[in-house]
Formats: sequence, structure tokens, C-alpha cells
Amino acid sequence: MELKTLLDDGVYLTEAADIAKYRVDIVGDIESTPRGVMRPRTTEEVSKIMAWCHTNNVPVIPQGGNTGLCGGCIPKDLDSAVILSTDRMNQVRDLDVLGNTITVEAGCVLADVQKLALDANRFFPVTHGGQGSAQIGGNLSTNSGGNNVLKYGTTRAQVLGLEVVLPDGRIWNGLRALHKDTAGNDLKQIFIGAEGTLGIITAAVLKLRPQAVSRETALVAIKEPADALWLLRKLQDYVGETVSSFELMSKNAVDTYFSFKPEARNPFNESHPYLCIMEAESPSKFFDLRGAFEAALEEAFNEGKAINAVIAEADQHRMDFWAIREGMAVAMVEDESCLKSDTSVPVAQIAEFVAKTTAEFERLVPGMRATPLGHIGDGNIHFNGQRPFDMDKQTFISHWDKLKNAVEDISVELGGSVCAEHGVGRIKKKAVARVKSDVEMDLFWTLKKALDPDGICNPGAVL
Repeated sequence: MELKTLLDDGVYLTEAADIAKYRVDIVGDIESTPRGVMRPRTTEEVSKIMAWCHTNNVPVIPQGGNTGLCGGCIPKDLDSAVILSTDRMNQVRDLDVLGNTITVEAGCVLADVQKLALDANRFFPVTHGGQGSAQIGGNLSTNSGGNNVLKYGTTRAQVLGLEVVLPDGRIWNGLRALHKDTAGNDLKQIFIGAEGTLGIITAAVLKLRPQAVSRETALVAIKEPADALWLLRKLQDYVGETVSSFELMSKNAVDTYFSFKPEARNPFNESHPYLCIMEAESPSKFFDLRGAFEAALEEAFNEGKAINAVIAEADQHRMDFWAIREGMAVAMVEDESCLKSDTSVPVAQIAEFVAKTTAEFERLVPGMRATPLGHIGDGNIHFNGQRPFDMDKQTFISHWDKLKNAVEDISVELGGSVCAEHGVGRIKKKAVARVKSDVEMDLFWTLKKALDPDGICNPGAVL
């Protein structure tokens, strides 16, 4: 049987115009020429596809919203591969307000899940810049992070159960809405973060949380990253685990945003070395978050840890703060010569990480602009780099490899990781192999060979 006759019309696309949007991801660094794109509607159709591909030794590349930054869903140099897109698997199977769970298929868009939760007076906490198009399956496969990891954890922490189609077509139904289950190994964790190399995630039971009824957000100007760490801990002293986000933005990152969006309003009249967004939220109307914020900031000013600050007075005010943070990331994607990174270090090492990496960047490419930004609360600082104003794009791009190695080496030296929230994909697998121990790599390969001995699930990604 031919693949095109396996399922109904419209499931298998082969015409160039039909598959164009699936051939390249949002970054555009990798372009592919797959034999076709499968768009199943159900788990049973995914099972048929995987069984056929297993029998005929055809590689399968799972693809969600195609917003990944590491090339994990693009079949580079795999003309024999089929892309399996989950974009039509977008059904909500169950919404349990009493149990605080929602069961969704892998193709559901993250923002739509957030809206469904909000309509039920609940909250789904995974939040990041790609949420308008990123799909749940992709978020699970990369264990994506985002702005709320400090309080809620990564995507992995939001999952109670999974449904997965294995490489040979068998379906594992682990859609259990259980908070406690000690009956053996937690199998769902094997597939979360594996980027489709061990099987295809088709549905998930996700945790919901009470909707916040009080929230405070402040934009704070500081002198150095060490002050941000002091301020984070001080805020936690005042409001505990209600702190949901704490972001650091360097002057270069802020300047990049306002150059990209000159019509945007800067909340401060002058430039500062660093800005922080700090945010706390609570489902209780009895918690005086505003009073706690004001007390924490007063102490920060008294101790010389803050230069200036403004607390959002309305939701639009808050959104303006976040537009700066999200907009600078977009601006750097638009700058094709900008070096992007995604590493993490222990929170206590952030100040040293920023200082060491800034110095090493200046040594390697004098005059380049170090542009750190990101998530202070969970140690995930995106240490990006922009070319000197008098250097052309291609010359700076020729320095990328040594700059990337510098960021990764310093991260690992300080006890961190070369991958924080965007996954490994095809772009970072060499970095992983370079820094992981032989034992770790052997364990990775043992899992791969046990579950996918023929290597048809997303070959060339992660490993």
C-alpha cells in the first residue's frame, strides 16, 4: 500500500505549494524537502501512519506550530522523510473544573488553551512569546519554559497524563488525571522533552490553577545583575511564592527594542544599565500585594539596590512593560546577524555568568554588544550578542561558533546547561554531546534504541 492511499484525501500533502509552510521553521536557518506532509485528525490515524512508516522504514518528523528555535521539526537532509503535522488534532477532550484539569490534543494552540482556562475561571500557566501559534504537543516535546517558570515550573510540571503513539504504531493511553500514582516508573516523563525522538505525543491531561484575582507588576531600574538577585530574594521575603516572574533586561537589549519600535513609550526618562520586570499574583483578594511591593521597593532604594521604579497602575500599563521584554526578543530575531543563546546556570551564579560572558565576548570580538536578557528567577539568561556598529553582518556571523562555545562553556563551568527552554533540535545536539558525560549519552542512546530501534522517529534531532 502506498502512503498516499493509507488515509482519506487531504491527509497527505505533496504539492510544493501545499507543503511550503511546513518546510522551514520560524528561524529559517534550515530548509527541507520532505517527501510529503501528513496531517492526521485522530490518534488512530497517527497510529496507522507510524505503523506504515515503521514497516517501510520511512523517517517521521513530528511538527507542531513550527515556532521552535533549534530546527527540531525540520527534516534536514532527509528527502525520504515525511513530516507529521498535528495542526488538525486540535480537539478539547475534557475540561474538569472541579478536578482542575483540561485534556487536549497535541495540535491545540497554547493561547487557545489559556483562553479556555480563563473562560472557566482557571489558569494555565505556560506563557511565552510564541503562544499564539505554538501547539501543546510542541511545548511538551521541548519541555518549553517561559515567563512563569519561577512559580509554576516548565511545561513538564503541568502534565498529569499523556497519550503517545509509539514508533511501531502502538498507542499508549496514559491519559490519567492523577496527582498521585506510584505504580512503577512515570512513563510520561520519558516522552516530555524528547522532541519526538521516542514517539509522537497526541494528547495530554494538563493541570489548571485558580485564576489570579490580584496581581502587581513593577519595572525597576538597577545598576547590575547582583542587585536583581538581591531584589528577587527581598520580594520573596515579602510575598513568598506568589512571585511568578522576574526578568532581567540589559541596556543594549532595551535599546534594541526602542530602535525596533520607536513609537513605543519608555517608562523612564533616562537610560539605565539594567531593567527588571518583577511580578507577583495571587488567587486571594485578601493578599495586599501592592503594600508588599511598595515595602520591598522602599527597602531596595534604602539599600541602594534600585535606581528607579514604577508599579503598573492598570492592565494596559502592565502590558506595556511586558511589550518591552517580548519585543526585544522579536527585534533580535529580525536581526539576522544577532547571536541568540539559550543556556542556564544556578540562580546564585547569574551575576558571575553575565560578568564572565560579557568579558569573553569583548575579548573575542572587540566592540560587539553583549545583550543579556531573560529569566532571573530560574537562571535562564539568554546571553545574546550583536555586532559592532562598524562590522558587517557576514563578518560577525563568521564569529558565531566561538561566541556560542564561550556562552556554553561558561554556563557549564558554573554548573549550568547548554539548553534551558528551547530544546536541542538539530542546532544544539553537538553542544549537548560536547558537554554531557559518557554515562548520560549512553543512557540517552539506550532509551532511543529500546523504543525506536530502527531510528524512524525524528532522526537527526537531539542525538
